[in-house]
Amino acid sequence: MSSEETKLEKERIKGYVHLTHRSAKEIKYEADFEVPTNFGEIGAVLVENEHKRESFMKEIVLDGFLTGPIKFSCDSWVHSKFDNPDLRVFFSNKCYLPSETPEGLKRLREGELVALRGNRQGERKVFERIYDYDVYNDLGNPDKDPGLKRSVLGGKEHPYPRRCRTGRPRCAKDPLSEKPSDKVYVPRDESFSDVKQATFYVNTLKSALHALVHVLRTSVVDKNLGFPIFSAIDDLFNEGYNLPSQQQKDLKTILPRLVKLVQDVGFCLTLVKCSNNIR
Repeated sequence: MSSEETKLEKERIKGYVHLTHRSAKEIKYEADFEVPTNFGEIGAVLVENEHKRESFMKEIVLDGFLTGPIKFSCDSWVHSKFDNPDLRVFFSNKCYLPSETPEGLKRLREGELVALRGNRQGERKVFERIYDYDVYNDLGNPDKDPGLKRSVLGGKEHPYPRRCRTGRPRCAKDPLSEKPSDKVYVPRDESFSDVKQATFYVNTLKSALHALVHVLRTSVVDKNLGFPIFSAIDDLFNEGYNLPSQQQKDLKTILPRLVKLVQDVGFCLTLVKCSNNIR
C-alpha cells in the first residue's frame, strides 16, 4: 500500500477470489489482478468476507513478483460483511520501527489499533475482537435474589483483577452490577475452537463426575468394601465405576441436592480419568 518514492498510500487494487481447492481441513481461493510497476512495496491487504458467516483466514500469498512471493500471516477470523461492513486489514510479515513505518501504512495501523481498543460503547458481539477491560461486576445476580448481590472487584484504586468488557445492561436492583450471562465474551481469536470447546466440556464433566463419586461414596458404597486385587484398580479406569443398583433410592435422595437433577435410570456409570503416573 506504499510507494517507494512518495511513501503515500496508493489507490487500492481490487480483486475477487474464486474457489480453486477444497479439502477436509482447508479451502483455497485465488484471484488475478495487476499491480503497476510504480505501485511500490505492498504492505497491507484488505479483505471483505461476503459469506453469511465468519471465515478463518490462514494466510495470504501474493505471487508474480521478481523479488519473490509476499506472505501475510493471518491466522485470524474474518467477520462477515453482514455483521460489520468494515474491511479487515492484514499487514505483511515485514516489521517496521514506529519511526520507520511508511506513511502509506500509518493510517491503516492507526485504524487497526482503534479497532482493537474499541470506544467503550455498546455491547460486545461474538464476532468482535476488541481488547477492552472492565471490573468484575457480574459475579452475582441481585435481580434474581438480593442475597446473590456481590461486591465489585477491581477499579482505579485496585485495577486488578479485571475482565474483558462486555457492555451488558446493568441490573435493575444494583446499578453497579451487570446482568450475568452464560456466554462470556472474549476477543474472537482468543476463543476456543469448536473441537477444543467440546473437549473442554467433556473434561470438565468428567472432573465433576469424578468428584461426585467421592461425595456419594460414603452413602452408596459399603465402607468395608475395597479392591480385592490390583486388576480391579485397572478396571476402574478402563471400564468405569458402577453404582450398586440396590442403592438407587439413596442415590436419588442425594443427587437433587447436589446437581438438582434426577434421572430414572437402572444404573449410573462414571468413567474416571486415568492418572498420568499410572499410564
